[in-house]
Amino acid sequence: MAKTAGRKKKPKRPRTFSLSEDVIEVLEWQKKQGKADSLTSAIEEIVRDWKKRHLGDQFTAYYDSLSNEEAEEQERWGEFSESQM
Repeated sequence: MAKTAGRKKKPKRPRTFSLSEDVIEVLEWQKKQGKADSLTSAIEEIVRDWKKRHLGDQFTAYYDSLSNEEAEEQERWGEFSESQM
């Protein structure tokens, strides 16, 4: 079912949304497939997945923006930190 292991439950705030029929169909499909326990949890998973991708995109953009010298310095710091573990 839905991924909840290891996650602290945060209090939920009730909200009302009007969604188009195609969006509701996707949420209901996720629920039927066992990917979500409810329509609310389907929305939560979609948002969490989006946040992960967005964060990954930000990391990629940051490292792509580094000059060769900056990238080499980051690599040296990474090697140093690994040697300290």
